[in-house]
Amino acid sequence: MLERIIVLAAAMLVMSAVAAAGADGEEPTPPFPWEKYGLTPSENPACIPAPRGAWWPDYHTAMLARELRQAARVVFLGDSITMMWRSQSGYEGGTPVWDEYYRDLPAANLGISGDRTEHILWRITEGGDLEGCDPEVLVLLIGINNHLQRKDTPEQVAEGTATIIDYLKRRLPETKILLLGIFPCWEKPENPSRTWVRDTNALLAPMADRQRLWYLDIGHVFVEPDGTISKEKLRDLLHLSEVGYRLWAEAMAPYLDDLLNNGGAGEMWDRPDTPAE
Repeated sequence: MLERIIVLAAAMLVMSAVAAAGADGEEPTPPFPWEKYGLTPSENPACIPAPRGAWWPDYHTAMLARELRQAARVVFLGDSITMMWRSQSGYEGGTPVWDEYYRDLPAANLGISGDRTEHILWRITEGGDLEGCDPEVLVLLIGINNHLQRKDTPEQVAEGTATIIDYLKRRLPETKILLLGIFPCWEKPENPSRTWVRDTNALLAPMADRQRLWYLDIGHVFVEPDGTISKEKLRDLLHLSEVGYRLWAEAMAPYLDDLLNNGGAGEMWDRPDTPAE
């Protein structure tokens, strides 16, 4: 009798599993592992947290050990353009400018070369980048690698960026988020990447609510009057030279100061210096 009961119970479990799989026999949808962080399932790769391989894990670990995140009033989060505020790997960067503007603030630099939106999502969730952090302002610049590496559409990048922002708002409820428009790149104004940047920024700008999130596009400071970009400002027409980093720091300074000292209520947010590039 006991054996028959066991057999019947096992059969019922199998029938339940088949029923759960659906009448058409398809396998049930596996749970979305990132729901524990409040992320919703998505087919957009820009929205699904992902780490990277090769040198990246070691650099990430070293970065977290180096950057004084817990004491930082301002945290910069992004890719190589953020990372290279400090000259690294033999390339010119913005170390003197960083030291002048941000070292004593203090600020933390959480930029990693090559990162896309999904890598930022992994870092701020599973990766522990925000562990112990409570900055007054977080400066976010991300998305160009989604375009250059994988040809993501502006809509995909905007959705990935919105996913990052939604999580940051929950994870850092007292932090003001400064979302920067993606910087223009390549020499000629007619380059398709320039159009992609403009189209993507047009989708990022409306995300600003000036309660938790402020948007700032300073891309025009890197562009010459004739619309070209020179290596004096972008050393390889993508990454910034020291001159470029100074232009970034100077253009952002009044806005960052307003966020730190005036709650982001200043009039400058209503009258940008120059139309977006």
